[in-house]
This record gives sequence, structure tokens and C-alpha cells, in this order.
Amino acid sequence: MLSLAKIYFLIKKKHRKNRKLKVLIFYFPLKAYNENLMELINILKKNTNLLVLLIHSKYSEYPLVKQKYSYLLDFGFLRFIPFSNNFLSKIDLFISAYFVYVFPPNSKNIYISHDIADTPLVNKEIEKKIFLSYFSKIHFIFLPTNTSAKYFLKKIQLFLVKKKLKTPKIINTGYLKLDQIRRKLDLINNKKDSILIAPTGNHMLKNFNISNNLINIIDSLLNKTKNKIIFRPHPLDLTKKGNINYVIKIVNKFRGYNNFTVDLSISYLKSYSKAKLLITDFSGTAYTFAFATLRPVIFCSRNEEKFKKTEYNNLAYFKDRLQIGYISKDVAHLTKLINKSSLINKKMKNKIFSLRKKRIKYLDKSLKKTSDEILEILK
Repeated sequence: MLSLAKIYFLIKKKHRKNRKLKVLIFYFPLKAYNENLMELINILKKNTNLLVLLIHSKYSEYPLVKQKYSYLLDFGFLRFIPFSNNFLSKIDLFISAYFVYVFPPNSKNIYISHDIADTPLVNKEIEKKIFLSYFSKIHFIFLPTNTSAKYFLKKIQLFLVKKKLKTPKIINTGYLKLDQIRRKLDLINNKKDSILIAPTGNHMLKNFNISNNLINIIDSLLNKTKNKIIFRPHPLDLTKKGNINYVIKIVNKFRGYNNFTVDLSISYLKSYSKAKLLITDFSGTAYTFAFATLRPVIFCSRNEEKFKKTEYNNLAYFKDRLQIGYISKDVAHLTKLINKSSLINKKMKNKIFSLRKKRIKYLDKSLKKTSDEILEILK
């Protein structure tokens, strides 16, 4: 209530001084990497006709909480607060990179996607629910690639158009996170002597992910190769919605190895900077890593033949795997592959470079493109 009151009177005060003023909310409900969005926010703040408000949760990072015009407010509770719509009636634009189901009453709403590829957002059983309850309230979706745009267009047609619901406009704005990571990695000069293991969420496509094999994979790499291993769990598995016990089990089993470390940080810059290659199953970080570093990825696919018979096999994410790395079907093959001295080579680097050029339209231009699109929407 205090935050709502502060926001209401701040907007009223600012509007008295500037009738042309537009009010934007950036919403950060989770503890997650947000430095790329802060760069965008700092650009928008330079516009004297914009008032940018940052809404955070009690879990948000310290730098975000201490920003000017930053307020503690959980939109999920607004439905229980009388007259909350009146307090937020002057919000022109609501922007978030996270799913939220309550919005200001008169705002246009933007979802900034962090999915570089066309992997499914969630398990199939709840995908329909998200499109019907969330994306039907979104006006614009900012996407990093045409590949991800095609995925969203297909799902919008399937879930929204057929039910004659409002459909969001798809806009390719480039990939904010990739551009920022590339800039920051250029400033870090760590030795590339590690293998980064970054699987998808434990509960995602359970029949095909590597969660059941992960302990065997790490054990084999630690004992049969001469590499340092960095294990970076999927962020979801560090929450109640994921499988924190699975992460704890892995950490406890290998904590005695000097060449094993766990990365639980919000930013994966440090791990990226040390990794000579990445191992995953079908996490989107595969393409972020490859496009940011031009280093290869090994995709562990324990049920590859069965997987080829599913609808997912037609997605560009899986069709492009051999353009940025290698596919391994079992632990023995994975270990043998990693011990090959020719795994990291100029040919693979060139293949990754070519695919990045093909997939990323606004490489190193995403900040300008995204801010320009926001200003255009506010006209």
C-alpha cells in the first residue's frame, strides 16, 4: 500500500510539471540476471518525457532495490488491494521479462523474451494455459531472433487466434543479454581450462533431459578426463518450482573433488569466461554460450532416436545443434569425445560464427533497436 501511494503521488507531481510525460514500469518479480535490462532502463531514463519506475520483489538484488524510483510491490497481490487500479491508472507501459498475470488497468504490456531459440517455454501440459492467461494480455513481444519469433507466431495461432482472443504483435529487437555478455567477456581474461555443465530444468521434458544421467556424466568427466568441471544448475532448480534436492545431491557427492566447482551466481559471465566448451541437453544457454564465445557445445541426448520421432525434432534448436557443436548419446561417448584434442577447432568456430550471423539480426544493436521500439509504442 505504501508503494502504491508513493507511485500515485509521484506520477501526479511529475504530470503537473510535464503534461507530455509517459510512465513506464519495469517489473522484476524474481531474483535473476537483469544487468542487460538495466542498460536499457538507463538509456530510457535520459528521455525527459519518460518516468521509469522499477518494481521489485523482496528477493531482488541490492543494486536494483537501491535504484531511483524503485519500489517494493508484488503485482500478484494487487487483486486483493481495494482500489489498486486507481493508483496505477496513469501507467502507460508495463515491461517485464517474466510471466505476470496482473497488469495496470490502462497500460500497454510488453514481454521481453530471453529465449534465444525455439525450445518450449514450459512443459506441454501448461503451455496452453500460459498463452491463454498471460499472452492474451500482452500487446507486444520483443524477441531476439526470427527463430523464436516463428515459434511464438505458431503458438499464438494455435492458442489465441483460434479462440478469437487478442493477439500480441511480434517484434525482433535483437538479444540484449547476448550483446551485453559479449561486451563484458571481452574485458575478462580468464584461462579457458574448464568444462561448463548447464542442463535444462530437472522437470523439463523428463524423458529426454540429462537429469538421470548427470551424476554419471560428472563422475566420468572428473575421473577419466583432465578437466576442471563447473556445474551450473538451471535457475529454476534453485527454487521450490524446480528440484533443489537434486542440486544438493550432486553438490554433496562431488564437493571433495578439487577440480569440481558449483556456480550458483545469478550471472554466468565468470563461468562462460573460464569454459572451453559447454555441455547441456536442450537449455537455451547452449546458443547464448556459443554465440557469445564462438566455442562449441556438446548436447547430451540419451534418447536421441525416440526424440527424432517427436514434434520437437522439427524445431530449429535441435536442427542447428551440429552447427555449434556435437551430439553425444551416452556417457562413454561423451567422455571419449571430450578427450579428443581436435574438438575445439577453427572449422567449428567458423560454423558458429556463420550461424550467429544468420540467426541474430541486430547483433550489437539490440539496445538501440529495443529502446527505439519502446519510444515508437509510446507515441
